[in-house]
Amino acid sequence: MRISSKGQIAIPKQVMTALNLKPGDEIDIRIEDGTARLLPITTIKVPRDQAWFWTKEWQDKEREADEEIAAGKFRDFESLDTFMKDLHSDH
Repeated sequence: MRISSKGQIAIPKQVMTALNLKPGDEIDIRIEDGTARLLPITTIKVPRDQAWFWTKEWQDKEREADEEIAAGKFRDFESLDTFMKDLHSDH
């Protein structure tokens, strides 16, 4: 493998396949004891203003809501007016 004048290298196909890398994927290169390690980045990049959705607390609430919906623990309303009346009632 040769480094270009711009400091670029081409990753061999067998390495791409072994690491399940595709064009456009991101990688990290870490130096450990004088050896460079190529690591696929497996995290999802999220815009900062949407990061709250991916917190552990919010995802726990999403899972809980999904489980309740799957178990039929929800109520459906015909209109917003019906929902609002129910919301403000004392049941």
